[in-house]
Amino acid sequence: MFHSIRPLSRPVIGGHWLNNRIQFGLPAADTVSIRYLFYPNFMPQPGDTHALLSDVQLDLSFQSENVWGWEAEFYGPETTSLAYLIQLEKTDGSTHFIIDPYAKDSRGGERWGMPLGFAVDKHDHSLTIIKRQSGKKFNGLRRLPVIFPETQFSDNAPIRPPRPNHRKEHSIVYECHVRGMTRSPSCTFTDSSFSGTYRGLVDCIPYIKSLGVTAIELLPVFDFDENETLYSNSKQRQSLLNYWGYSPLLFFAPKQNYSADVQDSVQEFKSMVDEFHQAGLEIWLDVVFNHTAEFGADGPVDHLKSLAAEQWYLLENDGSYLNFSGCGNTLKCAHNVTRQLILECLYYWSNIIGVDGFRFDLATILNRDICGEIMDFPQLLWELRDDPRLKNIKLISEPWDASGGYELGKAASHADWSEWNDKYRDTLIRAVQGENNMMAELKESLLGSPGIFGSAEKGRKGSINFIASHDGMTMMDLVSYNTKHNEDNAEENQDGHHTDYSDNCGIEGETNNQQILNLRFRKLCMFHCLLMLSNGIPMLAGGDEFGRTQQGNNNAYCHDSPLTWLDWTLAKKNLKLLEFTKMMIALRKQLFPFLFSKKSNYQWFNASGGPEDHEPHVRTLHYEVTNNEFPEQTIRVLINCFDRPVKFEVPEEKNWLVIIDTDKEPSDYISPVDGCAWLEGYTVQVIKNDTIS
Repeated sequence: MFHSIRPLSRPVIGGHWLNNRIQFGLPAADTVSIRYLFYPNFMPQPGDTHALLSDVQLDLSFQSENVWGWEAEFYGPETTSLAYLIQLEKTDGSTHFIIDPYAKDSRGGERWGMPLGFAVDKHDHSLTIIKRQSGKKFNGLRRLPVIFPETQFSDNAPIRPPRPNHRKEHSIVYECHVRGMTRSPSCTFTDSSFSGTYRGLVDCIPYIKSLGVTAIELLPVFDFDENETLYSNSKQRQSLLNYWGYSPLLFFAPKQNYSADVQDSVQEFKSMVDEFHQAGLEIWLDVVFNHTAEFGADGPVDHLKSLAAEQWYLLENDGSYLNFSGCGNTLKCAHNVTRQLILECLYYWSNIIGVDGFRFDLATILNRDICGEIMDFPQLLWELRDDPRLKNIKLISEPWDASGGYELGKAASHADWSEWNDKYRDTLIRAVQGENNMMAELKESLLGSPGIFGSAEKGRKGSINFIASHDGMTMMDLVSYNTKHNEDNAEENQDGHHTDYSDNCGIEGETNNQQILNLRFRKLCMFHCLLMLSNGIPMLAGGDEFGRTQQGNNNAYCHDSPLTWLDWTLAKKNLKLLEFTKMMIALRKQLFPFLFSKKSNYQWFNASGGPEDHEPHVRTLHYEVTNNEFPEQTIRVLINCFDRPVKFEVPEEKNWLVIIDTDKEPSDYISPVDGCAWLEGYTVQVIKNDTIS
């Protein structure tokens, strides 16, 4: 099958199959020999056994500076792919079977919720497929890598649609879960066979396009094992899975059971990207480079632990795993081998697959040195931004980790990244809930957090503004629950954020009390309005535009159920909220050149039109925007975070026209009379002088 096998001194890491040549590169320390074991590509069924097809044995002549590489001519049966495993012989005499961490596709994850495994016979190296128990550890391997001939470099490769390449500051982001978007039976706009898949997500394009957003940000799609959790909910008799997927197993392979065609998940993902690009929408990925699915010492051994744990992971002096991720291990991002994987992975997903941006989970870990200490300068983040292969790719940091590392503002100022702004989130929530002493912070947030990012202009590109995300309460739950309700997570409600600043408006959870429902609606409209009026890049969590609820659960990572699936009946039930969200997104786009530019001038007042007042008891904000490029135009924004009506005074000499009132239908807008505008409690009003076209 393989002929002319020869060493490669500088191999490209991973497996590559070009025409009739096949190449592999793998960093492996403390190793005396490596054996590649090849099998026919098959769909695994529990109990099946498959014989070894061929193998390639490598001795130390194939190693150069702890990197092993080889190339061969391929002359085998007519096949389009091969499955393979890697056997390592270590210097201590031990032998390990591993999956290639650079594999771009695999077998074993075809069916959601079914934990399969591969057991290798140590004598004839045949494979047996087993149905394993859920949990972190078992004897065997969780995946079987597959290598396909690469077609993207051939003369017959199809021409793909161009990237939309939206300017970063013009972005409006929609965070969503591939499976959750179309898994619910209420999703009637996609075929049931595409439910919960990349193909199903394509059918969401008309809806996503109608919202007016420019990009979707997908929760993790790097291959992960949803069956790794040990928890179960005995009360509900419900299996708890790793639904979110923040536990990467294979960094280069798309999640297989998110595909309608599980035999070619890579092509389905690329086709999805092309469809979104054709519609003018970008795709960003939530990526995890802070830990792996191998967990700590008690976790499974898939690949990196056997290759060289001390190179890949941050370890204590006694060899135990440092855990800045909260998931049992922490990647050693200051080591060259890890940095190379990160860079090559980003290059592959952006340049080959076509992804437009990456949001880095727990990104502070990427700025820890080889001892785990946070560095003053984010060298790796700067290198990624400076790499020409990642030019025009959006890079976004979650600027904290699970062990107290917090660096909001650093990635933006030193590496020109954007960052999730949790201070914006908390400020907006607390202000809209009616807390005292919040107006100075609300002003700062509306301006783009210049105290964090250096200026309003830098904040427009640097601050990812959000009120709700996958992590925490939904926007609807923020106004419907006083406390988190994570009882079904099997952790006695001890998990998740302990402070969401939520307020139930008078009754905990669902209610038919119309007065409370009206108050909740006003607050939701305030959230959406202020989010779109803020300098920075707004992000919506999928379903918040029509009032999605998780029944107070603020850490629903383990639920694959109607609790986390988008209930599309709410789009009809809460149509007024959906239409208001669309209206605010459209207004943001319309007013962007006026409100969010170098020429935009902000002037602040109190409710009576006098000098601004940020005393603790004040719960109103009033500001005017002018722009030298639009000399005849003026916009004023009036914000009332009191629970009662407030009179705002504006210049009488201008003819004001209401363009937004979060408490009223457009047909009921009342323009200021004699310079006075009355705002209901928990309301925002946007007015302009009527010379604006």
